[in-house]
Amino acid sequence: MTRTPLYAGRLAVRSPRGAVRMIGGTARWVTDAEGLPVRLAAVRREDAHEYLRLSRQRDGRVRLRTLLLLATLTVGAVGVLFLLVATPRWAWYTTLAGLIGVLGLIGTTPDKPLMDVAAVKPRVRKLTADVLMRAFLAAGLCKPDNPITFPMPIMRDGPGWRAVIDLPYGTKADTAIKKRTDLAAGLDLDEVQVWPERVRGTAGSARRLALWVADEDPYAKPSGLWPLLAKGGVDIFEAFPFGEDQRGRPVGLLLMFTSLLVGAIPRMGKTFAARLPALACALDPLVELHIYDGKGGQDWRAFEPIAHRVGFGIRDDVVLDLVEDLRALVADMNRRYDTIATLPADLCAESKVTRDIAARRALKLWPVLVSIDEFQRYSGHSQHGDEIVTLLTELCKVGPSVGIMISLATQKPDGKAVPTDLRDNIGTRFALKTMTWQSSEAVLGAGSYTAGHDSSRFQRAHKGVGILLGADDSGSVEDAVTVRTNRTPLADIDTVIRRAHALRTDAGAITGQAAGDPGADSRAGSLLDDILTVVPASEPKVWSETVAARLAELRPEVYGGWKPEQVAAALKPYGIPVGRQVWSTDPATGDKANRKGIHRDDITAAVTRRNQHRRAA
Repeated sequence: MTRTPLYAGRLAVRSPRGAVRMIGGTARWVTDAEGLPVRLAAVRREDAHEYLRLSRQRDGRVRLRTLLLLATLTVGAVGVLFLLVATPRWAWYTTLAGLIGVLGLIGTTPDKPLMDVAAVKPRVRKLTADVLMRAFLAAGLCKPDNPITFPMPIMRDGPGWRAVIDLPYGTKADTAIKKRTDLAAGLDLDEVQVWPERVRGTAGSARRLALWVADEDPYAKPSGLWPLLAKGGVDIFEAFPFGEDQRGRPVGLLLMFTSLLVGAIPRMGKTFAARLPALACALDPLVELHIYDGKGGQDWRAFEPIAHRVGFGIRDDVVLDLVEDLRALVADMNRRYDTIATLPADLCAESKVTRDIAARRALKLWPVLVSIDEFQRYSGHSQHGDEIVTLLTELCKVGPSVGIMISLATQKPDGKAVPTDLRDNIGTRFALKTMTWQSSEAVLGAGSYTAGHDSSRFQRAHKGVGILLGADDSGSVEDAVTVRTNRTPLADIDTVIRRAHALRTDAGAITGQAAGDPGADSRAGSLLDDILTVVPASEPKVWSETVAARLAELRPEVYGGWKPEQVAAALKPYGIPVGRQVWSTDPATGDKANRKGIHRDDITAAVTRRNQHRRAA
């Protein structure tokens, strides 16, 4: 009612155009203008007989229509006189208003409708059996003579409606899930409002489907803050808060005993998502943090006060540090398995690290998180990329059981940035917005697209929204869930890190670079430093096999079982010549011979270069 004056004004303004349209339309009707093209076509064909027939037909129509027009005008004139003479004044105005309204409607154009709304509101509609039947029929999931059925009433469920549907016998619920877009079209909604899922267990069946229909786009509003920003701790052996599903229900992520891959195009929340597990691990003082950021900006700098190892960018010294770190972790992984093998069955029943075992510092079996953002910059490194991928693959294969967790984030989720052998050994995947379904499947794994999971369908406005697979250690593409990650503003991260630092200080868990030792490693020293230790200055040249034996004696948990080939491979990234012939004496036989070895001066020069890089950084 409040907008009635606006609509009346619009009708009045548009009535002259309506009068012109009505007069013009009436003139064209009386003169049979619609038949003119047919008569002109006969003229062009020079068909005199057809033209004369059409002209006679036109003349008859014009006479009849003219008579009808005159009769109508006469009746109209009589009606006007009647109104003027025999009716009250209010009837005049009512008739005039009606005439103006009709002419205004005639003068309305399609691009400027008469009526509009004061504010655009979401189309909240009640979900009924008839509406659902129409949608499932349109999607080809049932037939009129074999319809869907409803084992329970349709009801409100949070900010939407929930319906449990039994498909016709022989029609699988998985088929309906794959036709989510078709169902959305049948419901006349955006697919982001339509969420089908299986009903499992004794209450479900392979043809039973739960369909939740949101009142509006569930991701149109910002996500909530991470619940642990202000207070609280984490037990990394349990799930920690990660985000919310489309209904606003919390979704947890269990990172222990698995690895994580996060993939997305830039500016869609990839770093925010990858930072959540690192923050959770920071709040558990048992977890040792190894943080590497291939971009080198401010996103990860806050972790420096608590990280055992940390590196930013892809400078040569950072990449070499990462390689050294991963080598030491692989060696430590093998030591961990050896240690677990010695533990009694009542303490380690499943040959896996438990919290009780991790808390025993003497065993050195505390959890370790290696978090690498912009991983494609490291895996694509011209000299060390292949070794980084190989070492991470080994860690992802067998490291989780002994507490080594890997978290990789990349804006280029393809087979080159994250090779298949590495990706296939990562148990948890999170795909935010991607450009193509192939990129989505590269993150989530083969079969995810055919199962109905495609992160390329996310809108660019849906920042932080992704498909999470394996969060509960299930690993099945059918069990993937859509999650909007909790927000962790950069300004609030310092608060979390300060709390984490206090927890670690109390637990005596500030180690490595956080403790002030830039080259520290709790399991093994630098390979270069160890070689200088076992090769004295009085021995300028030495065989590689001798170096391997001495390293194994110095640190058996790190270098045990090394061969000359492994020494050569380990020194190659430092640019140290490893194929030089060295004349020396075999201590076992006393025989002198030329064999492949190293020069101590080359090691010393490499250490000098490394230290200079670190001081410059």
